[in-house]
Amino acid sequence: METPKSEQFKEKISDVWHNITTQTDEDAADMGRERMVVFIVSLILALCLWLMVNLSRDYNLNIQLPVSLGAVPEDRALAENLPESATVSVMGEGWKLINIYNNPPVINVDVNDEQVNLYSQVQQQMNIPRIEVQKVQPLILTLELQERITKKVPVRPNVEVSFEEQYGLTGSPTIQPDSVTISGAASLVQDIYAWPTDSVHFTDVSQNLSRVVELKTGNELISLSQNQVIFNADVAQFTEGEAEVEISSRGFPEGRDVTFSPTSITIKYNVPIKEYPQIADSKVFNAYVTYEQILQDSTGLVTPQIEQVIDEKYNIKISSFNPGQVSYFRIVD
Repeated sequence: METPKSEQFKEKISDVWHNITTQTDEDAADMGRERMVVFIVSLILALCLWLMVNLSRDYNLNIQLPVSLGAVPEDRALAENLPESATVSVMGEGWKLINIYNNPPVINVDVNDEQVNLYSQVQQQMNIPRIEVQKVQPLILTLELQERITKKVPVRPNVEVSFEEQYGLTGSPTIQPDSVTISGAASLVQDIYAWPTDSVHFTDVSQNLSRVVELKTGNELISLSQNQVIFNADVAQFTEGEAEVEISSRGFPEGRDVTFSPTSITIKYNVPIKEYPQIADSKVFNAYVTYEQILQDSTGLVTPQIEQVIDEKYNIKISSFNPGQVSYFRIVD
């Protein structure tokens, strides 16, 4: 006969089995997610523990450190660039090496002589606790130091301007200031006679321009007194004018002359709208052929030369003239 205790144990086992066999899919899914979360948390904790233990040890690491020019004597200048980087072998705690690898410090090289001990300068600038500089490549830098010279050169604008229809420049663009002072090694500076701006293109222009333009950079061995200039240009709306001009002869010896066929040409020109009323009833151009042109010609056709006779303050631009060439007949007394 079973005892009361054995009956109670059977009932408990039966209840547990009943709970397992009657568990819903939702309960099973919840249990699965809980197990997954526990597994991931455990994995992360284990990984963190592994990193803490292993990155506290010392390691060797070769890294590329960028090199930059530091102090140079005022009367001297480098004639060639420093290497872009140096290969540095360091030993130290893993955590610190990771930081150096992700954010490599720039080594500022002070140049006092033609030979620079790069190892010494790297060691001084990487004075980081528990980090030891073991090797630097190159160990010694051999540099070319020259006399520093300074000169003033004009600025050469590298600027293109395209206009809306019927608009254009009046006069020539200007640069302010129109010159820049450059300084550097004698061999680099002595053959420089102008300094360009960056390449800039202004489009669809219909009004006066006054824009800041950067000076061209790229050679860190040459210093500039400034890095920007102002590009100024006066812009106006133009209209087309037309003038019929008689062709004359110039420089002919006494007793020699020519007649032309046709005797005149039609010149088309553009002028700012605000200036057109002031020149509409004035003589604007002369057209002529020189004796030298006749002597050098073997075709019987010459191209008339055109000169503006009205005040040059007017912004007149010749667009075309017709005919482009005329025939001639010599007249001899």
